[in-house]
Amino acid sequence: MIALYRLDKELERKIAALLESSRHPIGYFYSIKSIIDQMMNPFVVITTEPYREELESYSLPVVCLSIDLNDIRKVWERLCKKEARLPAVVVCGSRKEKYWLEKEYDLEQKLSGEAKLYFQLQEEWQEDQEQTYYLSPKWNKNMLPQKPPTGEWHLVEPSIATLRRAVQQAESLITYTRVRLREKHLMEAVVNSAHDAVIAVDRHSHITLVNEHAKLLLGLNGDVLGKPITDYIPHSDMLRVLKTGRQELGDVATVLDRSIVINRIPVIVKDQIVGAVSNFKEIIDIQKMEMSLRKKLHENGLEARYRLESIIGSSPEILYTKEQAAMFARTNATVLITGESGTGKELFAQGIHLESTRAMGPFLAVNCAALPESLLESELFGYEEGAFTGAKKGGKPGLFELAHGGTLFLDEIGEMPLRIQVLLLRVLQERRVRRVGGERIIPVDVRIVAATNRDLAEEIEREHFRADLYYRINMLKLDVPPLRDRLTDIPELVKGIVQEVNEQHEQKIERIDDEVYRILQGHTWPGNVRELRNVVERSVLMAKDGRITAESVGFLYARKVARPASVPGASPSGHIDPEAAKIIAVLQQSRHNKTLAAKVLGMDRTTLWRKMKQYNIQ
Repeated sequence: MIALYRLDKELERKIAALLESSRHPIGYFYSIKSIIDQMMNPFVVITTEPYREELESYSLPVVCLSIDLNDIRKVWERLCKKEARLPAVVVCGSRKEKYWLEKEYDLEQKLSGEAKLYFQLQEEWQEDQEQTYYLSPKWNKNMLPQKPPTGEWHLVEPSIATLRRAVQQAESLITYTRVRLREKHLMEAVVNSAHDAVIAVDRHSHITLVNEHAKLLLGLNGDVLGKPITDYIPHSDMLRVLKTGRQELGDVATVLDRSIVINRIPVIVKDQIVGAVSNFKEIIDIQKMEMSLRKKLHENGLEARYRLESIIGSSPEILYTKEQAAMFARTNATVLITGESGTGKELFAQGIHLESTRAMGPFLAVNCAALPESLLESELFGYEEGAFTGAKKGGKPGLFELAHGGTLFLDEIGEMPLRIQVLLLRVLQERRVRRVGGERIIPVDVRIVAATNRDLAEEIEREHFRADLYYRINMLKLDVPPLRDRLTDIPELVKGIVQEVNEQHEQKIERIDDEVYRILQGHTWPGNVRELRNVVERSVLMAKDGRITAESVGFLYARKVARPASVPGASPSGHIDPEAAKIIAVLQQSRHNKTLAAKVLGMDRTTLWRKMKQYNIQ
């Protein structure tokens, strides 16, 4: 495959035309991640000079587009028609562009017409020359200063002949690259997938291979290949192995305050020492592997992936919530997360787990509303063989057992049946669990994080939730604000969602009109962030020419239902309730910050929202 990386549409069109009869397919790529996803396939990248360095850092085969003197001459001749005398020409580019153009110019000596040609780096100016015309490759347009010292910029476009040479070079590299690239990536995959850190040196102690794990443990930064290992480890034991040719196994050492176990093995070819390989593992990693073997994750569970800093938003409401979550994470107490459906309660649960001392333990989740009572009981507490018809031979551990040493997330706990609530309360009090149909008592060490979109105080009044369980799980309460309370976060959320969708679909959104944000911020978002995600994904699929416009989200208008005008806080008879008047006054004083208003009123935010709905307060 010929990969065209971050080229403008015109260059893509011309190169595609040159490759029209080629047997090599063309790929269009606009992010480094999309390129990396293809790295197991043989391909050659065609790109422009500004992107060469970031691609070469991944050891990719790159053909870099460049202009030549003929391309410059065409622009110069066109400009000279306007001048009575022959002007000086200054060509600005990157260091490599400058180097090769100077080489070419030295061989040719001059441009036709005896004009003097100068070459400069984009960031350097030589103001002692009479500079009239400033030329630069068209792909450097966005990197150039707005104005040169004198005159103006003129962009040089590569000719078809220039592009043809690049295409021919890329095609000639494909066959050679196919075998070498596969071998290279296979070796890298093997080394990087190893549980151990691995580093290898040649006979001169220069680093020839290193995986990311080794870089982390040894504190190596940047590209270290080809450099002496003594630059990073002055008294490296690898030097001894290169000298003696003897392997050293099971050596225990301390590196950067970490205790590690090291194996050092010489590489010998035809009785000659040609290098050495060292693999090592941190002792604490060995302990973690032992722990991992003892706690097999349940197939219905989750591995926590979202940290608190991963949660998008910079509004005061969401920042306050993240600060509270971080503070709760430092404790081992039960946390109750409240908030409307779609606000991201599970993200906060995962974030709390990963910020806690239990981060290395399992994170398991169960939706209490998704399972019938009998199945929920066996999922939470496990069962013994023969406990019921269809019970698995040998029994099955429950989520409490599997979450030992970690966190159990009980989502939609307000939907939990009363009988299961009694069993849950007992486990929380005694820290012991008994499987369904069993007699054995099993101690468990599990932190509970629960979540609900219901007002549990109201559910207690309706006798749908036990008060003693509520007091047990409500030790620390985290209110996740609805999207309508943090509308300023919408631009950040939209950009984040678009970036994800761009990577999942063929559509590549490059622009979002400002009017789109205004429309989205004018919506009430009853479905919160989940609804916003659906709207953005739909808009991406409907977008044209890589752009989301107001028309793309126009369907939101159709959702709005006209409501008869009413006085906030007024009853059908027109009377304004004193409690409603107080809520309105506090909201006005707090500039409609619901979190702050709820604190002033002495109620939680869920109760405030219920009363605002009751009194028709917007």
